[in-house]
Amino acid sequence: MVNEFYDPEDCMGFMTYTTSRLLSATLHRYMEEMGLELTSEQWGMLVQLFNRGNIHQEEITRVSGVDKSTTSRTLGLMERRGLIVRRTYPLDTRRKILSPTPKANAIKEDSLRAVQDTLAQALKGIDPEERRICLQVLGQVKKNLQESTTRRDE
Repeated sequence: MVNEFYDPEDCMGFMTYTTSRLLSATLHRYMEEMGLELTSEQWGMLVQLFNRGNIHQEEITRVSGVDKSTTSRTLGLMERRGLIVRRTYPLDTRRKILSPTPKANAIKEDSLRAVQDTLAQALKGIDPEERRICLQVLGQVKKNLQESTTRRDE
C-alpha cells in the first residue's frame, strides 16, 4: 500500500518544472533533427537579439530569468560557436553589447520552425481559449513571484 504524503502532479511548481524540461528536451530533439546545434536556452537568448537588436548582456540576463554566471557561460559558448558577437559598450567598458552574427541569422528561420513544431506538439488538442487562460495565469504567477523577489531585494 502506498502512503501518499504529497501529490506533485497536483502542484503548479512541479508541473511547470517538468513541463519546462519536457519542452526543452522536445525542442532540442527538433533542433537536432534539423541539423541545428542550439539548446532552448541559447535559442531564448538569440530570439531576444533577433527581436530587440543589439542589447546589453545585463538585459539578456534580466529577460531570460537566469543568473549572471549562467548567462555569461551560455553567451560564451554561443560566441565560440560564432552565433553572437560581444562588443564593449563605448561609455562603460565593463558592459557588453551583444549582436547576432550572420551565422545566427542563417539559422533564424529553421530554429523558429523547430520552436513552432515543438509548440504545435505540446499544444495539440488544447483549445485556443484554454491556451490564452493558461498564459494569463502563468503571467500572473510570474508577476507575483517577481514582485516577491523584488521586495526581498530591497
